[in-house]
Amino acid sequence: MSEGGRQFVLEGVRADLRVLAEVRRRVAEFAGEIDLPPDTTGDVLLATYEALANVVEHAYPPGVPGTFDLVVDYSRGDGVLTVTVADRGSWKPESDTRVTRRGQGLRLMNACSDAVRVERRDAGTRIQLQWNCGQARTLLPEREPQTGR
Repeated sequence: MSEGGRQFVLEGVRADLRVLAEVRRRVAEFAGEIDLPPDTTGDVLLATYEALANVVEHAYPPGVPGTFDLVVDYSRGDGVLTVTVADRGSWKPESDTRVTRRGQGLRLMNACSDAVRVERRDAGTRIQLQWNCGQARTLLPEREPQTGR
């Protein structure tokens, strides 16, 4: 964790869809504590939930219990928020996504964050999601009122 930063850690969480809503709620609380803007918070929650759902669905064989760790690290100095999700499983082989219409998780994570890194190792998979929150986001200009032409 960087100087002036904050960290939120959950270790050994049961890889079960039923616990993900509570994990999401706690990440949202943390986002509020560090004053993350609402649009960034939404992106963080969506991408993090997708990473966690991927662990539940893909990291462990059916019926085999597993766990994951979640670390949310915010460096106030450089304005970078990093979410790390790590499991201890071995991911299932990729299926034919044309038939199942699945496999959009990484695309979603990429669309919602500034950077995504996936490390598949013998001891599990680690997903890191990152947001640069240090620069003010440029807002689109207000629409000008329509005239009656």
